[in-house]
Amino acid sequence: MSVHQVRNQQIAKRIDGEVTKLLSTGANDRDIFTGMVHQMGDFRILLDAALPGEMDLLCAQYEGFHRYAKILEEVALGVEAGEINVPR
Repeated sequence: MSVHQVRNQQIAKRIDGEVTKLLSTGANDRDIFTGMVHQMGDFRILLDAALPGEMDLLCAQYEGFHRYAKILEEVALGVEAGEINVPR
């Protein structure tokens, strides 16, 4: 495993742990989204640097990471469609 892949796995594992912890307290998707704002930068780094198929592998390996990725995807689609207003 390359240094790059190790770093990506560490980011995914950290995000997974935090999401899993939030879920154990009864958090919903909105709670996860707002509770994980501090992880968006690292998620973006991982997203930009991931090798083809790497995100799919990480999502398959880490359920909490997968949940966070889906939440961010839904928010991005909502913003793009104009369903979610963001300050400009």
